[in-house]
Order: sequence, then structure tokens, then C-alpha cells
Amino acid sequence: MKTDRLAASRPMTPRSCALGCGLWLAVMAVPFLAFVLAARNEFAWSRGPGDLVQDRLFVINEPGAAGLGYLAARPVNDATAEGGPLCLRTTVVYFLWRNAEGGDPNVVYCQCYTRAVDGAFELAANSCPGD
Repeated sequence: MKTDRLAASRPMTPRSCALGCGLWLAVMAVPFLAFVLAARNEFAWSRGPGDLVQDRLFVINEPGAAGLGYLAARPVNDATAEGGPLCLRTTVVYFLWRNAEGGDPNVVYCQCYTRAVDGAFELAANSCPGD
């Protein structure tokens, strides 16, 4: 009986405190992301060479479709050190609650970029080697 009272009055452990704070932060992030999406219609971040590697969460509000879309562009190969192309595979996934056209709107495509004289990347091909 005495051990039950001790277990109930014991303070939180550091692990449970961190878990509680992480859960609270995740719950608070949902309204923040909803506000950003409502105000700007997209939430995007880029990184990598030429900011070509990117993630984008965006709102779709068209007459025939409504929902959310997620775009992820990832490098397939990076041969820029040898003067070759940088190829990116882009995956676009849609979470639609209204889709008048029906079917699967999700798409995957690949594009290759080469570095121009000024250092910027230019689109070289709409397909990757081996596709």
C-alpha cells in the first residue's frame, strides 16, 4: 500500500518531461502550419546545390480539385564535380478531398540540370539517364 502512494507522488522523469514537451510542441505546430498555409498557400524550404533540392506543402483550390499537395525533389546523381549534370527526381503527392476528374493525380518525374558559366543551374533534360 505504501509503495502505491510513493509511485503516485514521484516527480516526472526527464524522459517523460521531454516526451510531454515534444507532444505539446507537435500539437501547437498544427495550428501554426494551418495558419501559414491559409495565409501563403504554401510552405516550402530549399537546400542543396542551387537550392534545387526542395520540399513544398501547398494548397490546391481549383474548380475541379481541392486539397493539399506535397512536392519533394531529391538528387538522383550529382556529377557536377566532374562537369556533368545534377539530376533530380521530383515526386508530387496529392491529398484531395474534391477530385472532379478522378484517377490518380500523383506524378514522379526526373530533370537534369547543368551548371552555366555564371554558376547558376540550367535545365538540360526532362529525363534522367537510365529512365
